[in-house]
Amino acid sequence: MYQASVGFHCPDCTSAGRGASMTGVMRISESSTSTPRVTQALLSLNILAFVLSVVRGGSANSIMSIHLDVLRDWALLARATTIEGGNFVWIGVDSGEYYRLVTYAFLHDGLFHLAFNMYALWLLGQLLEAGFGAARFLSLYVASTLGGAFGALLLTAPNSPTVGASGAVFGMMGAMVLVQRAIGGKLWRTPLGAVLIINLGLTLLLPGISIGGHFGGLATGLVLGAVMLGFERRNVPGWVTTVIGAALAALFVGASLLAAAP
Repeated sequence: MYQASVGFHCPDCTSAGRGASMTGVMRISESSTSTPRVTQALLSLNILAFVLSVVRGGSANSIMSIHLDVLRDWALLARATTIEGGNFVWIGVDSGEYYRLVTYAFLHDGLFHLAFNMYALWLLGQLLEAGFGAARFLSLYVASTLGGAFGALLLTAPNSPTVGASGAVFGMMGAMVLVQRAIGGKLWRTPLGAVLIINLGLTLLLPGISIGGHFGGLATGLVLGAVMLGFERRNVPGWVTTVIGAALAALFVGASLLAAAP
């Protein structure tokens, strides 16, 4: 989609001169013409976390592959054992380390993993933050992150770590698919359709990719995006969908604790 003075235009509508705008489907808030602060903040946090993980790794190899110590301390996993002080101790979400449900989404397995996710976050985040507003966009991002965590815990071996912002990125893709349809765009004629198909294919075909994390985030984005767009058409105040996003995030936290239990 292309940014315009009255909202966003789909490529098909722009080329045809029809000028169909996202306005009327999604109210453009006063902040939509300003800098996408939430998107920038999320990008900064991911980059900062990557720098800290490289420093923690203590070698140049940590730039291309995440260090085992970082995985042990901050990655998402249900339960595993490690050695501390000569003794075996349990770690993971099931051991009370609930922060892993969030911290995993700011870790990346090397520079290429980070670059891919941050590129997607920047492209999709700008549009969704402008259309939904900062609060609703943040609730979508957080809920998709936690939905990805639930999916990963549900389908991944308990002691296998998961890292990356892919759950949130797939959630944004799901929401953007619905926005594209709402404004009359032909999804499969746009780069978004190709990117979605490629990513779904890679998720299913390549080893070592969290299928549960990706599909959990995607499903969350589709559900919450549908709620936001549906409420927008009915002129429901934006804070209502923000609260719904927060409630969905809380639901995923509870579901993740159950999924992590033996």
